[in-house]
Amino acid sequence: MSHIFAINTCGYHTDIAVTIYSNRIFIIISHFKKLGSLITVNRESALNQFNSNIFSTNVIFGKDEIDVHAAARYIAEQINIDKPLLLSISLKDYNKEILKIITDSINQLKLW
Repeated sequence: MSHIFAINTCGYHTDIAVTIYSNRIFIIISHFKKLGSLITVNRESALNQFNSNIFSTNVIFGKDEIDVHAAARYIAEQINIDKPLLLSISLKDYNKEILKIITDSINQLKLW
C-alpha cells in the first residue's frame, strides 16, 4: 500500500511518500523533489524504570549528521510504528515545527 502527497511546511513545498511492506515501512520526505539520506530506524525495547522505547538509527546512504539522526528518531517516535522504518529525508530545515507538521500529516493517513 502506498500513499503520495504534498504539504506546505513553514513555506516549504514538502513531498511525502509512504509505502508499507510486509517487513518494513518506507517513507520519503523531501523539500528538493529527490531522495535524500537513507536511514534505517529500529525500535528497541528499553528495560528501564520509564518503560519507554529507544529508536536506533543508522545512515546507510547520504549525510550522517546529528540533525538527520534526530529527525529520524523524532519521526519514528511520533508516528509510533512497530515495523522497522526505512526513511529517506532531505529537508532544507530540520526544526521541530517542520517535523511536527510532517508527522501530523503522516499520522492523519492512519495506514497502519
